[in-house]
Amino acid sequence: MSDTGLGGVDLGLNLENLNTELATYFATPEGQASLAESGFGGINIPDAAVPEPVFREQPATPESEIDPIAEQMRLDREFQQQQIDLQTRQRQDDARLTMASVLATYGLGDLADYVYTEIIAKETVNINNPDAIIFAIREQPAYQKRFAGNAARLKAGLSELSPAEYIGLEDAYKTVIRSNGLPAGFYDSEDDLRKLIEGTVSPSEFNNRIQEGYNAVVNADPEVKRQFKEFYGVTDSGLAAYFLDPKRGEPLLANQARAAQIAASGLQQGGIQLTGAFAENLAQRGITEQQARAGFAEVGALGELKQTFAGETALSGEQLAGAAFGIDVAAQQELERKRRQRVGEFAGGGSFARTTGETSGSTSLGVGKAQ
Repeated sequence: MSDTGLGGVDLGLNLENLNTELATYFATPEGQASLAESGFGGINIPDAAVPEPVFREQPATPESEIDPIAEQMRLDREFQQQQIDLQTRQRQDDARLTMASVLATYGLGDLADYVYTEIIAKETVNINNPDAIIFAIREQPAYQKRFAGNAARLKAGLSELSPAEYIGLEDAYKTVIRSNGLPAGFYDSEDDLRKLIEGTVSPSEFNNRIQEGYNAVVNADPEVKRQFKEFYGVTDSGLAAYFLDPKRGEPLLANQARAAQIAASGLQQGGIQLTGAFAENLAQRGITEQQARAGFAEVGALGELKQTFAGETALSGEQLAGAAFGIDVAAQQELERKRRQRVGEFAGGGSFARTTGETSGSTSLGVGKAQ
């Protein structure tokens, strides 16, 4: 429904069409008559085929009219954000380089990408604290493999070593190896060192195993090495593994090495092949290699006393050695009885009388006492 006025013009039209309607109406004779009656005759009504829009598009603000203060503030905010973004990227890159260096030191270079993606980028821990990052990767397979010796320590009720402690222990083992003049690559792989850590072998014990065990055999007279192989069934290639195996105790290894040295002296100076048990017994009694050489030299000089004549009790080589080192009283007594009997029988100038005396007939060598 519309309202009509001024000679039929629809006043209910939208305002944007009003000019067009008025111009069209007053251009008609009826409109002209209405104008005349109203006293506005003679008004020139312009053509208005295209109405003037009520809302006009605002022209772009000239550059000269932009607020310089507001624009500078906008630029400052953009620059500050760029600086923040740059600092964040730089901080993460620095942290990545630092952590990659730390991981490489610990032999964990394979975890560099994981650490950056899951820890540094996400900042799940304090990236300025390497210990915190190490703690965060303890359950990763690469970490568990690198510090595998900790698993055995935990099972044995011992504390877990930190990466720094673990690697420090490895370095100490390597120092011992170098200080003993052993070649590069000798028992210094991660697996070799892991066995020492699992066996809780201290660097000082490791040093003793090399000096008093391995070196004492491998660098000794070939007869010592042969005796050791005879006693313990160890080949040349297995000597290092035998002496450095953490499952064997250091005192046992050192005693076995001395037993081989004693047995070699027994064969070379006394012509006696000892058993492993007898040689170890002498070693346990503290007989040194020098004492062994001296003692077996006197056994070798017993001459005819080592032979058994009719009515005499035969003495084995080990009994003769036991008498010499003062650990076999019965053998000492039998050897002395032989000496007295033969001296008496051949006092008239027999060959034995000429070969006995303080050197050949003595049974008290001063290298050991019966215990």
